[in-house]
Amino acid sequence: MTPDKISLLIADDHPLFRAGVKQTIEKLEPAEIYEAEDGDKALQIIREIEPDVAVIDLRMPGKTGLEILSELYNSGVTTKIILLTMHKNVNYFYKAISVGAKGYLLKETAVHDLIEAVKIVYHGGTFISSRLKALIKSEKSDEVQNKLLIDSVNSLTSAERQIMKLLSEWKTNCEIADILFNSTRTIENHRANISDKLNLHGAHSLIQFAIENRELF
Repeated sequence: MTPDKISLLIADDHPLFRAGVKQTIEKLEPAEIYEAEDGDKALQIIREIEPDVAVIDLRMPGKTGLEILSELYNSGVTTKIILLTMHKNVNYFYKAISVGAKGYLLKETAVHDLIEAVKIVYHGGTFISSRLKALIKSEKSDEVQNKLLIDSVNSLTSAERQIMKLLSEWKTNCEIADILFNSTRTIENHRANISDKLNLHGAHSLIQFAIENRELF
């Protein structure tokens, strides 16, 4: 990682799993590790300490991982959150990204992926487990290859294509606004216009389209 000690929160209601994650993390550079057995405690630690990275289970007593992400979304808290789950459901993934997740791990491959995920997220990147990438690719609609859809993408302005590229990199509205020197409201309006042009409907459809078709932007 870096010469600095990373601060890390592990939030999961299974003590043995937390211990395994902690043991894996300690293979990195020296780390200051916090633990939480439920979502309420995890949220408290994040708000009070703001660890560099938090690895949070999607399902646990108290607040869920998604609820924690939603409460912290655009709050100014700097902790980068990696969501951990046993669910192979891409809809959870898209919802997590829409509320600011910077990493998404399946529990079945967590030991293999965890060190790389923490490194990447700690340094400002995003991480998705290879297993979930394969699931997303397998669910990608053949309609994406349809000329009509390609023409719709080509109808986007350069600013709209830039926003789509940033969405494909898991950027939030606030992050996109900062990068493009615009207001959050302006970005929201652009997203609405893009959705209309691409005939996309639903809370996470634009993010899903951007990620599945990032090569188009």
